[in-house]
This record gives sequence, C-alpha cells and structure tokens, in this order.
Amino acid sequence: MDASKNRVFYYHADAAPIGGHFTKPKETIVHSHGSSSLAQAGGHVSSSAEKFEHPDKLVSFKKAYSEIHGMVSETGSWTTVVTSVVEGLNVLDMVKADRVIASLTVEHPSKGGHPKASIVGSEFENLTIDGVKINPVLSKKVLPLHKEGRFPDRTITEDETFLGRAINQSQKVTNAKSAPDWLKVRYGWIQSKGARKKKGYVQCSLVDKLQGAKPGSSFGHVMHVPDFGNIFLGEFLTSHHAFRLTMIRLEMGCANHGTVSIGTGDSNGSSAP
Repeated sequence: MDASKNRVFYYHADAAPIGGHFTKPKETIVHSHGSSSLAQAGGHVSSSAEKFEHPDKLVSFKKAYSEIHGMVSETGSWTTVVTSVVEGLNVLDMVKADRVIASLTVEHPSKGGHPKASIVGSEFENLTIDGVKINPVLSKKVLPLHKEGRFPDRTITEDETFLGRAINQSQKVTNAKSAPDWLKVRYGWIQSKGARKKKGYVQCSLVDKLQGAKPGSSFGHVMHVPDFGNIFLGEFLTSHHAFRLTMIRLEMGCANHGTVSIGTGDSNGSSAP
C-alpha cells in the first residue's frame, strides 16, 4: 500500500508559558521560558524551566512548562493538544498567581473540513491583582459544542452562536460604566461585520467578569490598575482554522513600560489533498 495516497495533515502548534518586553525604565527582554513548538509531522514535545527571577525584579516564577501532543484520535481525526503553565507567578509584586493554565485542544476531521476547538482545563488559581484576590468568572459556552465524531459545517468565524457571544461581550465592555475611550476603539470593531471581515479574525475572552475587582476598575475581562497599566484575562483569538489563547496579558504604561504574556497556546494546521 502506498501511504502517500492517503490524506495527510500538517501540524502547527506552539506554547509559550511566559515572555515579554519592557521599554522603560530601560530596554529589557523577558525571554520565553519553557516554550514548545510541535514538529510538522506531529508527535510530542515538552519543555520546562525551574525557578526564575529577572535581575531587575520585574518578573519571577517557580516553574514554567509546556507540552504539545499531535496525534490521530481513535475516530481518525487529527488532534492537537496544547498546554502552557506558569506556577508561582509574580509580576512587579502587582500580578500574582499560584498557577495559570492554558489548555487548548483542536481537532481536524480526517475527511477534510472545519475543525473544532476546546479550552476545557484552562484556569487561574489564586489570582491576586494589586493585593486583591480576583476570581475570573469563566464562561461555560465560549466555543460551540459538537458531539464526538461530529464537526462544524462552517468556520468558527462564521458560527452565529460564537459571533453572538463575541459581539455581546464587546458591547458589555464598551458600554460599561466609566469605560475609557480606548476600550471602545480596542473592542468596538467586533460588533461590525465589515470590520471583522477586513481584519480576518474574531476576538473574545474566556472571562465574563472579574469578581472581587474594585468598583470602576474592571470592564468585562479587562482590569485597569492606576500607576501600573491594563490587564487582559483569558483572551481568545480565532481566524478561519487558527486558534490562540492567552490567559494573562499585561500592557504596562507607568514607571514600567512594556508587555508580558502568561499562558499562551496556539494551534492550527491543514490537511491535503
């Protein structure tokens, strides 16, 4: 039997537990620790980094690790499982967590067609921001559900249920009381079909609201901390057959300028012929 006559799948998946870039008070790179990248043929890859503290006390963690599996499931579909974890996180003594877990599973049908994705297993453990314990309330219906062996008949960016949730979330963020103007620019476009088509992707969040946040400091999944910056939780971006999850992303613009991401995983891939 000539195996090359069968359909093949080109895997593509990456995991980056933590990394970043500061521009103030000086140019500083926070290297990506514990990152993994899956071979195009699939298989398994993992990486880990033990206790780390940045020389300038910007970022520290007890452990960062990632793991990716690319395999054929029992039903014959191509499945990619991406896990990205940080334990004992501390960013400038402002953002802390015992554990941040990003879990992303993407399954492509063996006969070709549109994939389905799941973020089950993603979570925050004992997250504190500015000394306050924050409970990110995760939605149970971020992504469309499909029974085992069943796949969507359209790309996720055209799924009405998914789009409805993304649009509703955008409206809640941009219409929130005291929401700054930059939030409307950042998320308002999601409500426009033309803008979504032009950008080619849709953005939403696993997080519906932040319990414990000080009044006027949070807007859906976004939290603003004076003299620090903005914190984005559970960001999910998807375009056609590509999916990316980032559990925490920081945009700092005060004494320390820079960006840091924690718990990122992404996956896509394609089959042929």
